[in-house]
Amino acid sequence: MNGGMSFEELLDEELADPNGLLADVKPAKPKQKAASQVEQQFQEIEDFFERNKRLPELDSSDVLEHQLAARLKAYQSRKDLKVAVKHLDRFGLLDPKEASAKQTLSNEGKAPNSFDEILLDNEGSLLDGVDLSILNLEHVKPHTAEDRNWPEEIASRKQCEDFFKFEKLFKDTQEDIVSGKLKTERFKGSSQIEAGDFFILAGLLCLVDSVLETDTDESGMNNPRFRVIFDNGVESNLLKLSLARALYKDPHGRRIIPPPETVERRFQGLTHRDKATGCVYVLASETKAPELTDLKRQGRLVKIGYSTQSVEERTRHAAEDPTYLEAPVRILASIDCYNLNPQKVEHLIHAFLWNQRVNMTLISSKGVKYKPSEWFAVDRDTAIAVAQHIVKGDITDYRMDNTTGRIKKRS
Repeated sequence: MNGGMSFEELLDEELADPNGLLADVKPAKPKQKAASQVEQQFQEIEDFFERNKRLPELDSSDVLEHQLAARLKAYQSRKDLKVAVKHLDRFGLLDPKEASAKQTLSNEGKAPNSFDEILLDNEGSLLDGVDLSILNLEHVKPHTAEDRNWPEEIASRKQCEDFFKFEKLFKDTQEDIVSGKLKTERFKGSSQIEAGDFFILAGLLCLVDSVLETDTDESGMNNPRFRVIFDNGVESNLLKLSLARALYKDPHGRRIIPPPETVERRFQGLTHRDKATGCVYVLASETKAPELTDLKRQGRLVKIGYSTQSVEERTRHAAEDPTYLEAPVRILASIDCYNLNPQKVEHLIHAFLWNQRVNMTLISSKGVKYKPSEWFAVDRDTAIAVAQHIVKGDITDYRMDNTTGRIKKRS
């Protein structure tokens, strides 16, 4: 029939549907190509919905799903983001009410995840009138959310007894991933694994905490054993190549790209276990006090102190505070400290520079006498050297030469 028609003619609207049977049929919306990062990230949400027939959930234990859910919330609440991706919204996800309705519909058609879900659905239950005591199974270990499909490389795992030490680290990392502060990338190879690195494996955030033992494989390749901690409170001792293999095989295995400050700390020999406790700072004063004129002119009037705040915050009201000679200050140096006791640092500073302290009495703007005992008559370079050796922990290898007023190494 219609043997003389071309393919194009058969597709003509009137000839292809002469009886109007397809009048109400609308073509599927084509999948738009995302261009910007904002569009690409929304496209990932669309792909998730299309693949899973549901919305991503904020309380998911899967870090990537949690990230998608947080993004969707942002797209729904911010007008500028809505406008930017409206042309990509094939499923009506930008409208919270419509998205919620779709979630409800998808849940209605979803198979129950457990026998308990069947029992909870009491509308027309097939078990009405049945003695449910027969369902009380004894000697059978219940299936829990922890029983996930772990990669074979990490089949051996145990509860992390000191997980409380890492909870904040995991929480901060998850928040930074969701906010976009931290970026992720597809795992590429074992050379990317170092102690202190974070990865996403089996839907969980994991931390390579430390090297338990060094080892090499049969070919002589470096293959240390790591302690790896997961954000669900489980840990495993893994060889580097086993972890690399698990990450490579996982289609969603990703590496969290370390931020610049983490890379800088590693160059200093610091890890995630080292706690920032404050900073040692060196200040110069802009005081106009006549008693201090000579020391100031000689460049030998400095304060060395320790602060758990930023130096800028600590000295914000220096002009009203006798501690800072009631005058503005200049920050000569600020050195971050890790794992140091603040009281011990203060004691070390004052003990080491005891003979160089400014030993005089001044009168404040309120007429109150005070001693500037936290200020020292040493030059800038000497003050900074003292601060550096205190932070390094080798200050006891040095002494002050009271004749020259400079720091010297003990013989």
